[in-house]
Amino acid sequence: MSFKRIIIITSSLMLFGLISLALFSCASPLEYASEEMDMDYAEIAPEEAAEDYMAEESGLITAEPEAPDDSIRTTSNSDPSLRHVIRRGSIELTVSDTRDKLEEVQNIVREAEGLIANLYVYEIREGQYGARITVRVPNAKFDAVLKQLETLGKATNIQTELEDITMQYVDLESRLNNQKAQEERLTEILEMADTVEDVLEVEKELNRIRGEIEAMTARLNQLKDQVRFATINVSLQEETIPTDTVTTNPFHNLGPRISEAFIGSINFLLNVFSGLIIIFTALLPAFIVLLIIGVIIWVIVRRYIRKKGRPDEEQAEEQASLPHQNKES
Repeated sequence: MSFKRIIIITSSLMLFGLISLALFSCASPLEYASEEMDMDYAEIAPEEAAEDYMAEESGLITAEPEAPDDSIRTTSNSDPSLRHVIRRGSIELTVSDTRDKLEEVQNIVREAEGLIANLYVYEIREGQYGARITVRVPNAKFDAVLKQLETLGKATNIQTELEDITMQYVDLESRLNNQKAQEERLTEILEMADTVEDVLEVEKELNRIRGEIEAMTARLNQLKDQVRFATINVSLQEETIPTDTVTTNPFHNLGPRISEAFIGSINFLLNVFSGLIIIFTALLPAFIVLLIIGVIIWVIVRRYIRKKGRPDEEQAEEQASLPHQNKES
């Protein structure tokens, strides 16, 4: 190898090293931040992650409570009451008077420290009403409230549902805590940023993280509310003919109902008469066209019959005149 070739190779290696050093020194501080945060999480999380993994493998999930609320963070698969569960139920009742039973439902919910989320009263037929109510009661009082509602009438359908969201709840809470930690770290990095490009890049990432935090917080609050308050859908329907007591409901507003029926029948007849007039008016042009066509056909047929009948009449007259001529001869 010649001396000139050695100088060229050495110069190329030195130039490549300078370019690599320049690129490395111009890297964004955000990349260093993400690497540093990963290192921080790697130092903090291994023990907790290992404990969670062992807990999941053994059927247990352990966590520390954030606040003294109804959510229990220490759960066991063998005891559903200690898990994060959403309870739902529905009951259909046949009652004697919907309006009276509706007041009793409101009293039951009020005593249970619950609330009525939705109320809809409708009329099935004249004098017969029904109602649909959606109530929210504390989870611990779900069974007691359902039993009280069952005593209001004849229960035709009762359904209960339990949804276990423990894993979803814990996972969402863990991811929310991680996002909050990342938000704090990005805030510190933003204070250390020197150039405008670095500031804009850190703020962009910070806005994204805060948006995810808001969405996760809203979802977590929704899960907490669903766990804290159970939902019961109540359907009330009056009996067509009450069988438990004698009632005067069929005579309720009898006079106005008779008046409405009489006026309704008159209006029905008027509607029928007006409908016939409209139909006749709509078909009148067609009737006129058909009448003209019928007259033309009648005239043609009549003329044809007349033309065909004349030769027959002349032949009959000739035959009638023949005997008379023979007598004269």
